[in-house]
Amino acid sequence: MGERDDDRRGTGRAATPDIESHLGTALRACAPDPEAERRALAAFRTAHASGRTPRTRPRDDWRPVPTRAAPR
Repeated sequence: MGERDDDRRGTGRAATPDIESHLGTALRACAPDPEAERRALAAFRTAHASGRTPRTRPRDDWRPVPTRAAPR
């Protein structure tokens, strides 16, 4: 599997980079476009105000399946 760092040899753990550091760098790498954020928020508010409930795709619905009562 993964290569081991010389400093960690014998510990049984693979050498991994500092995930938090990499994620922080990635998040700060691009500045959000204020106009794009405004348009996205306006689209969300318009869709929400329409009152329609969007359909949930079965693969995205993580709610437990209701159990049916046994027939009598």
